[in-house]
Order: sequence, then C-alpha cells, then structure tokens
Amino acid sequence: MKYDVWAKEYERQTAFLREYIVTLRQQKKKCRIEKQSEELAERINSLYNMYLECKHTATVLRQRAEREEYYESVSE
Repeated sequence: MKYDVWAKEYERQTAFLREYIVTLRQQKKKCRIEKQSEELAERINSLYNMYLECKHTATVLRQRAEREEYYESVSE
C-alpha cells in the first residue's frame, strides 16, 4: 500500500472522529447528570487525543507520499 492511500484513510478517520466529538459535546451540553457529564468529558478527551494522532499521522504520511512522488519523478 502506498503512503497516499494510508494518508487518505487517516484523513477519513480524522473527519469521522471530529464529527463524533461534535456530537458528544452537544450531548454533554444537554446532560444534567453529573456522572454522565464526567463520563462524556472523558470520552471526548480520549477521542480528541485519537483525532490529534490521526491528524498528525495523516500529515506525516502525506509528506512521505509527496517525497516518494518527487523521488520517482527525479529517477525517471
């Protein structure tokens, strides 16, 4: 599998996580039970960390894909 394919998959996961986090934040705003609110906050924090990791990994993979394309074009 090539780096650009991996990068696209990580970008899709980043978008999914972002939307899911938005949904959970909306639920947290409406939540009236403190225990549930704390649990949602923990889930949001965990998912946000995953989001940041996916975003960073997608960036790194995208850069590697661009370097790979460059080296392939230079070697031709």
